Amino acid sequence: MYNNIICAIGLGSRERAERLLRTSHALLSPDGELTVAHVIERFLSGRESPDEWAVSTITEAEEKLNALCRRLGITATIDVRMGTASTTLLTIAKEKKADLIILATHTSDIIDRIFGSTVEYVIRHAKCSVLVERADKSHDDIVGKADTAKKA
Repeated sequence: MYNNIICAIGLGSRERAERLLRTSHALLSPDGELTVAHVIERFLSGRESPDEWAVSTITEAEEKLNALCRRLGITATIDVRMGTASTTLLTIAKEKKADLIILATHTSDIIDRIFGSTVEYVIRHAKCSVLVERADKSHDDIVGKADTAKKA
């Protein structure tokens, strides 16, 4: 069981987001804190304050993540930020004193091959454990084992 989990939700499918949230919830200790993190990547415009687009995008993401958590019956803090996903997730983990970061892989593309992936960066630089859900990994296996451990 983990006390402070960061569950990183990206732009993938709703089903994948649900799997990540359920896995996070299953691994969370009864008195633990779950933070659902989403990072909006955008090239900076040079302005010091967020523009209307940024504010509306952050608000929309927060509303969608709150609704998803409510629908699943999962209590979580929602943290949506602008920045580079890899470093921003590590910043959130440090601020929250996370003992686990959960995130999912995606199909590798040319950008990942040139610059490296978010998952790869987080794995190499995180100061806590990292659980990576692979696209082909069975969610039921992970959650079933965690639920069994909770009951023991």
